[in-house]
Amino acid sequence: MIASVVTHEDRLSVTWDDASTCDYHYTWLRDNCTCPECRHPDAWERLYDTAAMPPNPAPTSVATNGDLQLTWPDGHLTTMSPAWLRENEYGPQGRRARAPQPVLWDASIADNPPEITFEEIDSGAEGMLRWLALIRDYGFSLIREVPIEPDAVLALAERISFVQDTNFGHTFHVISKPDPENLAYTSHKLNAHSDIPNRHSSVNLQFLHCLEFDAEGGESLLVDGFAVAQRFAKTHPAAYELLTEVELPWRFQDVTTDIANHAPVLDVDGDGRLRQVRYHTALMAPLDVDPELVGPVYDAIRAFGQALRDPAVEFAFKMAPGDCQVFDNVRVLHGRAEFNPASGARRLQGCYLDRDDFLGKLRALERRGADFRLR
Repeated sequence: MIASVVTHEDRLSVTWDDASTCDYHYTWLRDNCTCPECRHPDAWERLYDTAAMPPNPAPTSVATNGDLQLTWPDGHLTTMSPAWLRENEYGPQGRRARAPQPVLWDASIADNPPEITFEEIDSGAEGMLRWLALIRDYGFSLIREVPIEPDAVLALAERISFVQDTNFGHTFHVISKPDPENLAYTSHKLNAHSDIPNRHSSVNLQFLHCLEFDAEGGESLLVDGFAVAQRFAKTHPAAYELLTEVELPWRFQDVTTDIANHAPVLDVDGDGRLRQVRYHTALMAPLDVDPELVGPVYDAIRAFGQALRDPAVEFAFKMAPGDCQVFDNVRVLHGRAEFNPASGARRLQGCYLDRDDFLGKLRALERRGADFRLR
């Protein structure tokens, strides 16, 4: 509830019934009017032209009658509910409240990993929402009892949105094979890494569904890159800062493909919050940084790599046919132990999904409630 409103030259201050106060600039209030003249009632896109807004608009009257009501010089009336204002408050408190709050983890997560059954996901929107929330909060989830059928992973991913094609195809099979175009298609050990940092659009979810597993070895590995980076910032502050500032060259090449990108290992937003971890030394192109930075950058890369390989942060597990792991490639690094292909088959089918589509589906389900049935 709005307790009181005080007007200033360029903004107004709203005091709430819990005694907290939020400031709202008049420019922001006019631009965000939600009436049908300013927002299309169905498309919910702006009809009001921000570029045509007069400079420094100020209301001619301000009233509170449950809602906040503003009358502008041209006679236009803006009505805003207290709930909407609190939800979109852009001061430090509001921005902190909206910031992601990941559940950081280490090797101890093996005692209680975030998992769900395929049946629960299949039961409706409530199960779907719980599954997506696990991925958002922990950066990954394990799904048990997925049908052991080719392309079952594709059907699972498409419950969220369209699958993201890459140079590896619409889907891909992780197996050991002759003449591999990628280390994933060998039996070698793979240290914890991020996929496709060589792409500008490397922000994605990865699905890996186990179809066969008779081989010796080959345990899967997941690492919470955000948790490791948080500790690394405290133990190696200079190296952490360097890895947020210096863009490294990443490149994938095969006979038909050559995809390259420059991006930092640790990507932070304007408030200094970590939003992506990229680490895949197999895909690092020759370093092309200022000569004075070569030594410090290599030292930082080694130190961060060693932090990622600390057994205390590694969640190792062996998949069984019907298991599927889904992880947020922005945050969670993955790998596997070496395996012996002569001892039996190890076949995973995988695909990628755009991370924006995943988050969009999650927000839509939260907004509409558990009674929203997916088509």
